Amino acid sequence: MMKERRKNAFLSIETLERVGLTVAFGFFLYLIWDSSAQLETQLKANTDQFAVVHDLQIEYKGEVQNWKNVLLRSNSPASLAQNWTAFETQHKKVADAAKQGILQNDVRAINVKLQAFVEAHAENLALYKKSSEVLAQQNFNPHQADASVKGIDQPLLKILEEADAEMDDEKMRANGRLIAKSNNRIEQSLVALLLLMLIAIWRPRS
Repeated sequence: MMKERRKNAFLSIETLERVGLTVAFGFFLYLIWDSSAQLETQLKANTDQFAVVHDLQIEYKGEVQNWKNVLLRSNSPASLAQNWTAFETQHKKVADAAKQGILQNDVRAINVKLQAFVEAHAENLALYKKSSEVLAQQNFNPHQADASVKGIDQPLLKILEEADAEMDDEKMRANGRLIAKSNNRIEQSLVALLLLMLIAIWRPRS
């Protein structure tokens, strides 16, 4: 009777050990899965965060196209007013996006470039306005109006290209840090799993 009780007690302890090992094994498997899931989420967030300058380039090229519409599609005061309004709206959209990019970004070198873009972009608006007035004065012949602002978009495009290149570099560095951190967590969990497996293999049997 006593022997049977001891056997039952031993079986109970052995069962608890198995349950404990199973729970611990599952926990570390979860940590590995969670690390991978978090890494994927963080990399996606980084992609969105570091796409600010790239998106700004697209919007600014849209603004340049709108200016071409002002020059080439304005043939009356009414059409000039309509095309200028579209250009001015896009100009404001670009300006707001650039300012928002500065607020969202914490890399000083990139913010310096974005600030330079914001200032030059604001100055160019006055030049474009004068050019539109020249267009009206020249009976909507675009040659003189175009010549007065020719090439003023190039320095801004260059600023954005340089900022975008720096943003890509920063993205790679940030992603590298995230991957290293995630790999470290996964490696720690794998070591823990290995130890659990060794315990399960080498623990005394009845």
